[in-house]
Amino acid sequence: MNALRLFINGFLIGIANIIPGMSGGTLALVLGIYERLIAALRNIGTSTVKRLLSIFTFRKKAFSDFRDELRRIDFNFLMILGIGAVAAVLVLSNLIVYLLNFHHDATYGFFFGLVLTSILIPLRMLKGFSWRELLVLLVAVALLVFAEELKKSAAGSTSESGGGLEVSIGTLAVFFGCGALAISAMILPGVSGSFLLLAFGVYFPLVTAIKNFMEDVPTLFKGDVSPLILNNGLILAIFALGCLFGLLAFTRLLNFLLARFRNLTIAFLMGLMVGSLYGLWPFRDSVTVGEKHYDTAHLLPQLDMNLIITVCVFLVGCGVILGFSRLEKETG
Repeated sequence: MNALRLFINGFLIGIANIIPGMSGGTLALVLGIYERLIAALRNIGTSTVKRLLSIFTFRKKAFSDFRDELRRIDFNFLMILGIGAVAAVLVLSNLIVYLLNFHHDATYGFFFGLVLTSILIPLRMLKGFSWRELLVLLVAVALLVFAEELKKSAAGSTSESGGGLEVSIGTLAVFFGCGALAISAMILPGVSGSFLLLAFGVYFPLVTAIKNFMEDVPTLFKGDVSPLILNNGLILAIFALGCLFGLLAFTRLLNFLLARFRNLTIAFLMGLMVGSLYGLWPFRDSVTVGEKHYDTAHLLPQLDMNLIITVCVFLVGCGVILGFSRLEKETG
């Protein structure tokens, strides 16, 4: 597979990963590279880290062993695919932040449609549904609703449309954990990693941090290092470390849970999807504090043009997932 084609495949997978409800793993399956991707990711382990650290001994054998390790994990394949995926994230982050700032209700309506329809995907994966699955599902829903209420009562520690994120130990821990969970989910067909970011309330702050960081990069070359770019850079670095940790640890744990407790794990993921709909309700009252905007109470929509537009894009979101699901069935 030539590098350009692989880059394009990575770009398409990146698009799927950044849109809540769409699965990068499913798209990799559609593109015919899923098995190679999973094999490469599963080969990454502690031996890879040891070989990487050993090169700092500057021994000739260490460099030779590290080159062998890169070939073993299919590094060139992962690198080109990853560059394509990252490029898609960088391109789309500006668009999503713009839509959130200037078309809030419609953007949330689109995501609401994506996630609502995506519930059909894990529902089809269930083999029976008993009181155990129902209990796990309700626990997941309760966790998400409780987290949303906490966020509102605290008036938010992050800004979805403001200038930046307030960095704290708690914020960094959340981004680290979400990075680990998201990267694990992204490689599973039918499970959206960006949906998990959305469910835990870090999706919009993350794409905002990406957008702000990329806009501020030119100032670094001028020697102007602002607190804002340091904060955004720290957030993105911690999230990236979480993704790396997820590849090394959580991916194996998630595979174990799916192998041993498949139904309960899928039911929990479904509960997260259902619970996230509470936080995705498009029509909200909001308050503005300085440059930051905080969603507060849920509102019933009024019959106006805004409602019509929001319903239309909601239906578009539903259609995207239904079409994507049909494509998966035809190719799978």
